[in-house]
Amino acid sequence: MKIKYILFILVSLLFIGCSDWLDVDSKVIITDEDIQKFPELAEAQFLSNYAELRKTIHSVGDGALSYRQHHLEAFTDDAASNIDWGAGVMRNNSPGLVYGGIFSQSGGETFTPVWNYKTINVVNKFIGTYRNATDEKILHTVGEALFIRSFLYFEMVKRYGGVPLFAGTLDNVTSINQRATEEESWKFIQNSLDSAILLLPDAQQIIAEDKDRANKFTALALKSRAMLYAGTIARYGKVINNGLQGIPQNKAKEFLLEAADAADQIINHSNSKYQLSAAFGDLFNGKDEDNNEIIFRFRNSVKSGTQVFLDFWNQSYRIKKEGYTAFMVPSLDIVEQFETLNGEIMPLEYGIPKNNLEDFFANRDKRLAATVIYPGGEFLGERFSIYKKTIVRHADGSQSEYFYNNQQEWSDAGKVPNHTEFMKSGFDGIFFNNSGMGTTNYGFFLKKTLYGVKRQENYLNHENDQDAVILRYGEVILNYAEAAAELAEQGESKYMSDAQIQFDHLRAVHGGLPAKRLTIASARHERRMDLLYEGFRYWDQKRWRIGTQMHNHTLRALHPILHIDETETPDRIYYTLEAADAPALATRVKWFEERDYYCPIPTSQNPGIVQNIGWE
Repeated sequence: MKIKYILFILVSLLFIGCSDWLDVDSKVIITDEDIQKFPELAEAQFLSNYAELRKTIHSVGDGALSYRQHHLEAFTDDAASNIDWGAGVMRNNSPGLVYGGIFSQSGGETFTPVWNYKTINVVNKFIGTYRNATDEKILHTVGEALFIRSFLYFEMVKRYGGVPLFAGTLDNVTSINQRATEEESWKFIQNSLDSAILLLPDAQQIIAEDKDRANKFTALALKSRAMLYAGTIARYGKVINNGLQGIPQNKAKEFLLEAADAADQIINHSNSKYQLSAAFGDLFNGKDEDNNEIIFRFRNSVKSGTQVFLDFWNQSYRIKKEGYTAFMVPSLDIVEQFETLNGEIMPLEYGIPKNNLEDFFANRDKRLAATVIYPGGEFLGERFSIYKKTIVRHADGSQSEYFYNNQQEWSDAGKVPNHTEFMKSGFDGIFFNNSGMGTTNYGFFLKKTLYGVKRQENYLNHENDQDAVILRYGEVILNYAEAAAELAEQGESKYMSDAQIQFDHLRAVHGGLPAKRLTIASARHERRMDLLYEGFRYWDQKRWRIGTQMHNHTLRALHPILHIDETETPDRIYYTLEAADAPALATRVKWFEERDYYCPIPTSQNPGIVQNIGWE
């Protein structure tokens, strides 16, 4: 093991100083003779590629998991920027540019494309060197390399459509500008994953590494995701740009069958290796990171040396006690999509008085409390005080209203006259606040993915160490359900019965919800709620070709009202709810044009490459 980790460090040095996207140092520090004597050295030579994969996968937020792009859902109808300044592409508000041109805080355009050929070259050379090895352990590692290559290509193809495809070394390649069709690109991913599945073991030899490195079922989970993307792009998209964008509709069934079969292999043929977690929120907050729902993760902070910045930028002021907080928040629109416990999608109870704010959110899908901090909700032992204003009904029947107009009035903490136990607006909002100070303009805060083990004393020390969940069993079931429902509409129903069972099981375990007939619409809704704020909605709106449906849609905010009725003895204290258009912040009004289904190709780095339609 000491040799393994020493060589891990040595091999990682290969990546230092390679500033050009294709300039890959191909020096060999381990000889073929070394590998023959010590097969584990091939593994050591390979492991640093997982760190490169981490840089590419945008599971939550942007590549650095930083503030610039918040969560991806901030570009969808599920959330919004809670501020209006320094928000990167928030100011541009064009979803296609999330992974294309980014507008920096200074206003200058910078290009940060996902273009993975540097790492693909390293991985391809490893595959070419060892794919004919006779040692099983080396072949397992080749399977991991194929998995990583597949993931790297998946991240590019879902952004750009067809991309240049390489299965061998790129050492002598001077330019990359020959795009394959999108269909060919998805088939390349499928074939790479099929090869990985054949080589990978059912579990890593060191059990503690089984969620951190690929096994057979990790590759199957990625395949279920990738083939579902391809199948739905074929069904709902159109072929343009000479096939560089889009897949023929007659290929939809073929890809969807691959997606359903891959999911089926995990669900019904993994000997119950993976199971759903009833403690849903704890999958993401650091409390239950070895749970059997997690298939693949990225270790965080002290465990890997790499920090997840979500807490720093998305925590509330109440918890963080400093500014630069609550950059991304849920909107009322998505909160009302959480079903009641009898399985209905219903609005909140407006105009109905309740004694406590949290009572408005009772008897709903259990995932609501695990995903969103709502008025009266709790997080890290704190109960959140969120209301827009206070209405006092005086003993003589007259009425007064009290509220904060801005952050300064909130900072001054003026109290309700004669009721100094109450602030005029809630401590956590709502009043217009564009400062990033950490109150909410929408009525809610993010909860899912924030560190929930303990309060940090100093956020600059990055004490939060929750892992980033990349692949989990719940998503596999949702992939299975959607693929089965899509196939049933095309006359293929062999997966439908089992998918219905799994679909209802997920609803019961994660949400405490009753059974519901599996259809394309119900599969999409369940996926939206279960995967909320994990970075999926952005891509789902693209592959379903529904992004343009939210164009110019204005999100809504929740305005709870505190009432103090002095005509009763003792004074009656209660709350009501109002809905309102969100304030004029960066992503209050959603933007999605036809061109945004694909990101712009980084043509400046690839002279002669064909650009995507609308980005010329």
